[in-house]
Amino acid sequence: MFLATLFGKLQEHKMKLMRLNQHEENDKKKKGIALKVLSSIQEESDREDLSEIEENDDFSFFVKRFNKFLRNKENQRKTNLNPNKK
Repeated sequence: MFLATLFGKLQEHKMKLMRLNQHEENDKKKKGIALKVLSSIQEESDREDLSEIEENDDFSFFVKRFNKFLRNKENQRKTNLNPNKK
């Protein structure tokens, strides 16, 4: 019985070591967060880039709205030409 208990405890110890090793490997695999530092010159150029992007977004929004307006106008004209169609 003494040998059986000894082997049981040895296996238990091996399992604990394997779990600890797995946890350590998982901790190593986790990625940390790195923050990028910008100088004031880079910040100004980034702000300019952002403003250009916003202007492009505004323009694209305007174009989409204008196209929608034209489609609605065209649909209204078609319905006015065919008053029998309901």
